[in-house]
Amino acid sequence: MATKFKIIEDAKRQARTIFKGIALPMLIEIADSQVIEGVDYEYGVHDKKRYVRTEKVIKFNRSALRNGGVDKVEKVDPRYNGGDDTMIVKVGKPGSHERVEALRSQYEAIDAMGEEVSPFAWEG
Repeated sequence: MATKFKIIEDAKRQARTIFKGIALPMLIEIADSQVIEGVDYEYGVHDKKRYVRTEKVIKFNRSALRNGGVDKVEKVDPRYNGGDDTMIVKVGKPGSHERVEALRSQYEAIDAMGEEVSPFAWEG
């Protein structure tokens, strides 16, 4: 792992907080009936329409800039995508008719005993 110097990390953090967004130049079409005082119009060569040059500001996601380089990795549940079969009494394959019937009978037995247990041994 590379050594991180405090002065460099502080400079990076300051650079990320200075910029709030980026301004992109835009041409906005103005109807002939509209008049905006104190603004110079630009005229299109091909379409002969009036335009006003403005800027559209796109703001940066400040919290994403502050938390740069931190990747959140979610742990995948091993029961998904053909993972571990955590059934205590394994009968058939997951989703098969035999498995469904076995689970039905196990849940009926559990309900008859009045307990709240699971036929699966997965501890999440």
